[in-house]
Amino acid sequence: MHNMKKVLLFLALVANITFAQELIYYVEGYNDLDTFVFGELEGNLDDAQVEGFLTDEEGNEFFFIGDWIGNGEFEGYDDDGNFYTLRLE
Repeated sequence: MHNMKKVLLFLALVANITFAQELIYYVEGYNDLDTFVFGELEGNLDDAQVEGFLTDEEGNEFFFIGDWIGNGEFEGYDDDGNFYTLRLE
């Protein structure tokens, strides 16, 4: 019984730590073709890498993988190799 309490406490702590480290960023910006995009990126407090879906003004969605580069700015690429510069909304 005592070991079960330790396991449950450990799982509760790990769940709280994992949840607290995940971040959501609402961003907007342009790709290298000067197309305006906006979207939601997910990241982790312990890592500069972010990913998520971006949408252009015509409603097309693009999967984005990039990095937080500081000062609320992100850079990265979509699945087609287009480069994006994004900032927090």
